[in-house]
Formats: sequence, structure tokens, C-alpha cells
Amino acid sequence: MIDQNQNKAGERLLTILYQLKNIDPEFPIQYAICLMEIAKNEGCSLTDLSERTGLALSTISRITGALSKFRQKGTPYELIEMRVSETERRKKELYLTDKGKQTIEILCKASMSS
Repeated sequence: MIDQNQNKAGERLLTILYQLKNIDPEFPIQYAICLMEIAKNEGCSLTDLSERTGLALSTISRITGALSKFRQKGTPYELIEMRVSETERRKKELYLTDKGKQTIEILCKASMSS
């Protein structure tokens, strides 16, 4: 049996998961992890994100495409945008869109509820 603190933490986690489900009923957890890492480290590169998450660069490329406006199959989420670095033309930097900022705000509020 779980104690009261574990129960509250579980309720908060469940609230967050339901918020992710509102984005897409099949929103992958890897997408959520990448989205939160980008929110914590706006301006990071694809390589930085790969290192932070432990995911292959090819996987990061596919995920960031879906989170931005370049999803291969299905409607893109448009939660992030990729910008070319001002200092290195070959480097892409990742930032939240306004929609992404609103989504992060909702998820953070959900984590504090209960």
C-alpha cells in the first residue's frame, strides 16, 4: 500500500500524463522528455539534446521534427521551432513556440496541483 505522500505524487504524475494525452492520445514519452529538456535549456542544439536525453541523434532529429512543424506522418505539434545559429550556420538551436510555452505552463501547473 502506498503512503499519503506517494499517493499525492502519483496523482500529480497522473494529472501530467492526462495533460500530455490532451496534446495527442498517443503522445510518446520520449517527445515529452525532449520537450521538457528544450524548455529547461532553450537554445540548445540537436547534439546537446541528444546528450542530455541519451537518445540517438537520428531519433532526436525525428522527434524535434514532430515537435516542430516538420512531422513526417500526422499533424505536426508546433511546440518548438528550430533556428539556425547566428554563430554556426550548420547548428540548429531549439526554442519553444508560444504554443509550446503554454503547454509547458499547463504541465507545470499540473505538477503542482493536488
